[in-house]
Amino acid sequence: MMQPGLIAFVPRSSMLQFMHDHAEVAMRVAEHLSDSYYTAHEEVRTLGLATDTAQKLARFLLAWYPRTAGKHAGYALALTHQEIGETIRVARQTVTRIFSEFRKRHMLQTKGSTLSIRNRRALEEIVHFFHTREFDDRSPSS
Repeated sequence: MMQPGLIAFVPRSSMLQFMHDHAEVAMRVAEHLSDSYYTAHEEVRTLGLATDTAQKLARFLLAWYPRTAGKHAGYALALTHQEIGETIRVARQTVTRIFSEFRKRHMLQTKGSTLSIRNRRALEEIVHFFHTREFDDRSPSS
């Protein structure tokens, strides 16, 4: 849900002085920037380097689904197949087809809008297989 917010401009010199005077603030700013950089890096990896649509969807699901969840724990999937497709840059029909393949291979289970990853390792292998193959395909032939 969107809520009203307030944006305030702080001159660069004032912000730098404030961070210099308050080390804890500087540390939190650095942590926030690091988190933002990592998130952007992962999105570029997911969308830019993945050439296989199954790999894109597997990466998306692994990033979205909590690592601590058991294989029978279900989480509400808040996005439609269309929205997932827009996120990973593939057609809705492709997302639906790959979801179906993943279900047939017992990698995940869906019931309504609830998703359970039943075989996390299999999804991780899809991500790893295509990541390794991409680099193998780019290496010079002997």
